[in-house]
Amino acid sequence: MKASKLLGQNFLVDDRVVKDLVATAQIKKSDTILEVGAGTGTVTKRLAQTAGKVTAVEFDQNLIPTLNENLNGFKNIEIINADVLDLDFNEYPVTKIVGSIPYQITSPLIHKILHSQIRPKSITFIVQKEVAEKIAAKPPAATYLSNFVANFGEAHLIKVIKPGAFSPPPKVDSAIIQIELYPQPKIEDTRELEKFLHHGFAQPRKMLHHRFEAGILAGSKILPQARPAHLSKEDWRNLYRELSMMRERSKTRRGDGTWRS
Repeated sequence: MKASKLLGQNFLVDDRVVKDLVATAQIKKSDTILEVGAGTGTVTKRLAQTAGKVTAVEFDQNLIPTLNENLNGFKNIEIINADVLDLDFNEYPVTKIVGSIPYQITSPLIHKILHSQIRPKSITFIVQKEVAEKIAAKPPAATYLSNFVANFGEAHLIKVIKPGAFSPPPKVDSAIIQIELYPQPKIEDTRELEKFLHHGFAQPRKMLHHRFEAGILAGSKILPQARPAHLSKEDWRNLYRELSMMRERSKTRRGDGTWRS
């Protein structure tokens, strides 16, 4: 099949990487899998050999006949021709989500999954290496994305993948990233958390006293000279809770004065 540049298609052709991806996901017969970006079915087939059921999502309708042909004989695979970003994940209660995904949808897809009420136990993706590093980053190089994901689980960069594992080869290195999710997020209001972290990382090079009032930082035991990337996930949670309490105390006033614009 000819890959579509418009759809960001790079077909995974290295069987060793396929094995590594599936091994990282630790698939069991009790697992129901949602695969993102089924492509020609290379990963799908490997997943179906171990999982109880695989729901394979593929956006490109031109690939559906190839998928049906390559996966003929597997009774535990359901193929869905759809944009994964349009799916309601609450209607697909799966235990694990796996895929070699189009790189341009990495952040919106992870946000969509994590904002869903019903979440999987783990997410195992092949993504652009640079994005994988941002997801798994730790202080003093933490990012908005690493702190957002850390509210839901533990992220690990498993393996770097060279361009030759794909056809056509991408211009950048890729990586297997795995996020093992907690039973419940640490902060339940995930939409409010997202806005809060965006605010905190809006000026990543500036000290935090440019983004938050001194009383909020003092109550959270965070130095005003600290920069966003230096804070641990626990620091951000403390800051969020302190801010929430301050806003609750001052909600009867017009404008709470807790965030700097």
